[in-house]
Amino acid sequence: MAPKTPVPPSAINPAGSKTMPTAPKTATKGPKVPEPEDITLETKDGLSIKATFYAGTLKKEAVPFILIHGLDGQRGDMHSLATYLQGLGHAAIAPDLRGHGQSKSQKLPDGTPRTLDPDKMTRPMLEAMVLDIEACKKYLMEKNNSGELNIEQLCVVGSEFGAILAVRFAAIDWAKQDLPAYKLGKDVKALVLLSPAASLKGITLREPLTVPGVSTSIAMLLIAGAEDTKSANEVDKLYKQLETFHSKAEEKDIFQIKPDTKLSGVKLLGSALDVKEKIASFAEKVLVRKKTSFAWQDRKNPL
Repeated sequence: MAPKTPVPPSAINPAGSKTMPTAPKTATKGPKVPEPEDITLETKDGLSIKATFYAGTLKKEAVPFILIHGLDGQRGDMHSLATYLQGLGHAAIAPDLRGHGQSKSQKLPDGTPRTLDPDKMTRPMLEAMVLDIEACKKYLMEKNNSGELNIEQLCVVGSEFGAILAVRFAAIDWAKQDLPAYKLGKDVKALVLLSPAASLKGITLREPLTVPGVSTSIAMLLIAGAEDTKSANEVDKLYKQLETFHSKAEEKDIFQIKPDTKLSGVKLLGSALDVKEKIASFAEKVLVRKKTSFAWQDRKNPL
């Protein structure tokens, strides 16, 4: 028997906008949801990281999500969100960033083992975490080319420091210059930032927003607990900044929600709140219902 599909997402009430449309109220039985698959990914700088892939059931219409935990977190923090999205037919991948979870043990080029301690990681080591996200996208690209998802609708969800990494990765993705016969980037179409931090060890969130396309062409959902003053203030500032870039958009695609709680980061994904549902509703509005604008493409390198 196929597992129950999660209750469809509820409406989002972004500041100054109409209620966001919800997914259909009734869910029909569909294909059996695959079991999560633990995988190992290789980064461009030669590290091996662990991740879990949650395959979707909508094939070429499945929205792919990359779920980025915060500092001192691990990929299991995103499990509830990943399975919720998977139950709606979408695909997700959640990595253990270098120095976290099962990605703490690494080998140097000469074969010498070392253990990465997130508390002792330098700024360059933290910045290099975007390569872990890049490895996730590479894996999703393979799934795209096998018809299992649509990379053109890529959404990245980041929690706290993971939110900074999500925006920085989006900037790298949008800065890539396409080849004449091969599209290399501009695949990140949506970002969800949970309790976004402004900066950490000099690594900022606002700097990548200056990359052409990031502030103007990516839909964003900003989330913070209303009683988490620091994060809530950061969300307010970001929302006002981004709203100016999207003021002439045909349809609103920048939102903020602040549930009445002091919880922050991945704790906002708990069952007591409906944040998972609102993330899914956001994806429904800015990605699923615009699928004709983000048509699936075979992205195999012609070379």
